[in-house]
Amino acid sequence: MDRQVVILAGGLGTRLRSVVRDVPKPMADIQGKPFLEYLLRLLIQNGYQNFLFLVGYKGDMIKNYFGDGSKFGVNIEYSNEETPLGTGGALFNAWDKLSDDFFMVNGDTFFDIQYEILEDFITIRNPEFLIALRYSNDLSRYGIIEIDDNYKVISFSEKGQVQENQIDGYINGGVYFLNKKVLEPFYEKYVNSAVSLENDILPLLVKIGKVYGLPIGGKFIDIGIPEDYFSSQSIIPGIITQQRKPAVFVDRDGTIIEDAGYVHGTNLVFKSETIELLKRAKQEGKYVIIVTNQAGIAKGMFTEEESIATTKYVIKYLEECGVHVDGYYYCPYHPEGIVEKYRKISLLRKPEPGMILKACEDFRVDLSTSLMIGDSDVDRIKLPCLKTIIID
Repeated sequence: MDRQVVILAGGLGTRLRSVVRDVPKPMADIQGKPFLEYLLRLLIQNGYQNFLFLVGYKGDMIKNYFGDGSKFGVNIEYSNEETPLGTGGALFNAWDKLSDDFFMVNGDTFFDIQYEILEDFITIRNPEFLIALRYSNDLSRYGIIEIDDNYKVISFSEKGQVQENQIDGYINGGVYFLNKKVLEPFYEKYVNSAVSLENDILPLLVKIGKVYGLPIGGKFIDIGIPEDYFSSQSIIPGIITQQRKPAVFVDRDGTIIEDAGYVHGTNLVFKSETIELLKRAKQEGKYVIIVTNQAGIAKGMFTEEESIATTKYVIKYLEECGVHVDGYYYCPYHPEGIVEKYRKISLLRKPEPGMILKACEDFRVDLSTSLMIGDSDVDRIKLPCLKTIIID
């Protein structure tokens, strides 16, 4: 693919100094290879061939290892920072080497997404600035990004500053699409200056309606702190070699079983037509993943444990029918619940896509060829790439 990918590879890696010394953070060792090589190979898997590395601290180590990219079958250019310039300053320092539009990726994070989904969104919406968004329930560590129904970013919340009953949200995944023109006013102002794209530029672009955010799922790893760096040793190499598979996401009540209202227990009526669809999905090598709203928990109709037991019974029945269920996700929250613990606003609740995005972290799903099966409009998940079948 001709589109340029810009990788921010100039970080000092201060938080990693206790375990990774004398190398730039993107060159941290992951089972005998630098982290940056895994990131590059992930991008190559997604079809990209033209790269610009923005290097700084000990940048010669990166240049000497990757060269012009020919040993990886790609083209790599470099832009060097003599002094730390921040994410925005690094871009402006490389201004003459930037394409008219490009992706920018953090060189110390690994977000295993399908770029074809972003490319489709770009083709349809023609955004000037697009952020790949992650689902997160860690509101103390990250700031939250809010989008409207047209995927336009309408606000940022600082970490820890969210609605009282909000339990999760979207956060910045560290992957951006930018049209160079949207940065021109800032280039003229900040050229040769240290400036943060995230803190100094993005909020201003949001105010004038230039920024879109697309929720997208995939394993995310940030090697910036030692504990995450250590966990990446066993995770990242395996991701690169694993094939993506499409999934059939399926609702439970009203789709797998008849919905008599707040269903729980074992007195269930199964829908044979759905079971046949799921059998066919397994024969075709697809994941089968149950995603179910369980507002009855929040409304005090049954306990979370009773809901789980019901789904386990459903899964056991499906297994006996020859349908292996790969995963199961449920939302116990409802903003009007009577049980305080579950009276929450949550992106897990369909039609929000939180459960789908969580599944895409746990399984390497080909979301572009996946399918949602449900029985109501609630099952029309707010993801433009996910097709939906509504059955009676």
